[in-house]
Amino acid sequence: LNTRLLGPLERRPFTEGIPQPVVLLLGNHSSGKSSFINYFLGRDVQATGVAPTDDGFTVITAGAEDANRDGPSFIGDPGLGFSPLRVFGPQFMSHFHLKVRSDLREQDLLLVDSPGMIDSPTILGASSSAADRSTAERGYDFLRATRWLAEHADVILLFFDPDKPGTTGETLECLTTSLAGMEHKLHIVMNKVDQFKHI
Repeated sequence: LNTRLLGPLERRPFTEGIPQPVVLLLGNHSSGKSSFINYFLGRDVQATGVAPTDDGFTVITAGAEDANRDGPSFIGDPGLGFSPLRVFGPQFMSHFHLKVRSDLREQDLLLVDSPGMIDSPTILGASSSAADRSTAERGYDFLRATRWLAEHADVILLFFDPDKPGTTGETLECLTTSLAGMEHKLHIVMNKVDQFKHI
């Protein structure tokens, strides 16, 4: 319909696109991303906890039976639309996974869970940019990878938990760099909003 009416939506060739709508979830560690995913899908798919529980990106989709695929085999499949991510190298691909799960409440979309953003000590000095510190710590360009995923997402959910320490430098860098120009599909989710009177 968009093509026929010359509508406003971006039109990429099908072979270059991801075949289902994509929701990208971002946020500090322990901001509620995994809890939201489990609630939304009606099944425990992602591990939850106060400490960081996952250091990679996880694509979650519905299927007939449960299966996991590692990054190299998943990214290498041209039919899934993620093959351009090879440019971020083997370190990134080792932190990128696919989870196919049966009996999900929502069937027709892809959820992309991201590693929690957090500032940690690195070998670089305090004067280094958040982008340099993030790349040095993770071993791949997290901000550019996030930018690619954000560009290909239909909706971006950025989670904040007011009960946790303040926004990290990596989160601020992600907001100002990776998500620049994508305000039209960015939604900020305030976790524990029912507790604001106590926080």
